Amino acid sequence: MGVREVAVEKIVVLGGARSGKSRFAENWVRELDKPGHVVYVATAGPRPGDEEWAERVRRHQERRPASWLTRETSDVASVLREATGTVIVECLALWLTAVLDAAGAWNDDGGGHREGDGGDGAGASETAMAQVDAAIDELVQAWRTSSARVVAVSNEVGWGIVPETRAGRLFRDLLGTLNQRLSAEADRVVLCVAGRTLDLGPETASTPARHEPPESHSEVAGQARRGVPAPVDRDSGDQARELIDGLAKPVGSLGRLEEIGVWLAGRQGAPAPRYPSRTGVTVIAGDHGIAADASAYPASVTAAMVRTVATGQAAINALASEHGATVRVRDLGVASDLSDLSTSVTEHKIRSGTGRIDSEDAMTSDQAQAAIEAGRVMMREELTCSPPADMLVAGDLGIGNTTIAAALTGAILGLDAEKVTGRGTGVDDPTLWRKTEIVAAAIDRAHAVRSDPAALLATIGGPDLAAMAGFLAETAEQGVPAILDGVVVTAAALVADLLTPGASTWWLAGHRSVEPAHTASLDHLGLEPVVELHMRLGEGTGALAALPIVRSAVAVCTRMASLADLNVS
Repeated sequence: MGVREVAVEKIVVLGGARSGKSRFAENWVRELDKPGHVVYVATAGPRPGDEEWAERVRRHQERRPASWLTRETSDVASVLREATGTVIVECLALWLTAVLDAAGAWNDDGGGHREGDGGDGAGASETAMAQVDAAIDELVQAWRTSSARVVAVSNEVGWGIVPETRAGRLFRDLLGTLNQRLSAEADRVVLCVAGRTLDLGPETASTPARHEPPESHSEVAGQARRGVPAPVDRDSGDQARELIDGLAKPVGSLGRLEEIGVWLAGRQGAPAPRYPSRTGVTVIAGDHGIAADASAYPASVTAAMVRTVATGQAAINALASEHGATVRVRDLGVASDLSDLSTSVTEHKIRSGTGRIDSEDAMTSDQAQAAIEAGRVMMREELTCSPPADMLVAGDLGIGNTTIAAALTGAILGLDAEKVTGRGTGVDDPTLWRKTEIVAAAIDRAHAVRSDPAALLATIGGPDLAAMAGFLAETAEQGVPAILDGVVVTAAALVADLLTPGASTWWLAGHRSVEPAHTASLDHLGLEPVVELHMRLGEGTGALAALPIVRSAVAVCTRMASLADLNVS
């Protein structure tokens, strides 16, 4: 078979039944000079009473050297994360079967895969399919980041007739997509037919782009150019558009879902978009000197809400739990002492509160620069977690921060205070009048520095918004897509776009707040909100409300049949 050791780390071996794929994988490992500790992962579950299956398993076992450790488990991701030598995964088709069994996705009560009910594609409930998606994402992430040499065996199931049942079509589509995703991250892909092998060769422009393991983000951080957004893969976006236009539907009939799919593919560098493996939310908190005159709530609420987020009881935590995101809260400028919380909450703190922006600077120039850099560091920290985030959200938390957002928006866009000032936490008319006066005075004070992001933040910003600006600028420079939240985060995004011109190409607007400054900011950045739910809470809640829509866009792009599959003349 010509098996020899080559300088590869990840191999996908594809083939049909009795094609020789398992034997090829085993022989490849046997002939390695230094395979290290070899783990053979058998993903098939027990089949009591099936003597034919038992005999087949016995033959496979006899082929393996006694020194190999056999792990009979469907938790392949854990094995890949722990292994350091060589791993054989046999096989992905049986692993996917176990995942579908565990999720109850074959015949789910929520519209399951039953014969004779018409239609095509996935009919399982959203809950069941979310479990399957999460398991696949976890496996792909573990494959991408494993320090072991891995060879994975899988069935090629896309060449036969179209399966008669929904369950069969679901399995075919999911396994085909899984094979594509792992192959996109593989060093070698081998096709086995009748005991012969064919190397499928390097990637071409029409195959999914290879993405380096997330650990390499530390290298990317060194390669990223300060003030320059990473390039978007326009070719992948064009290929995604061609793929979507060829699905079994009228062109453009899925509207914004199609646009989001194309947008995401271009940022992921793949011709078909992928589900985010982890969405990381960083909630950045701070107090402001004008709060007593511009808010319906006292400044002490900020510290209380930081504690609520830290203990997982805030609105952002509820949404994150529902949608599989993670949440961190960071104190950049809260006026209260939060030293009793985890050090991760306060490690980047710049100062306690700010000056009154209508009559004095919010902070010093050095503090503004330090806060911007802290935001950049916090963003990069999301890339070094396990698993690293591949979709990011910045959330805001702080009494009085909509006043700061209005002032920054008015200063940058040259708008009068009346056009950018809203009711924030729900202030009454007298408080709205005072708030508007504060914003007007702040805009006047900042006129001379409106094009200098650090000076602008020092004059009428705050350490929390400065950190948000640094965070968002870094997402664009590192090439990681982000979903923007409401008026406060989008005001920080205006500053980030000054720090890194063109950064907005890496951002998706999650929602449209009821605050007037938000619409003005979105229009300036050229962003259309995904949802419009009359929200004004902050914390990142509007961004996470849009996350299911993003996942829906991936679903329709990757699970639908194509027009060519319909066999309609």
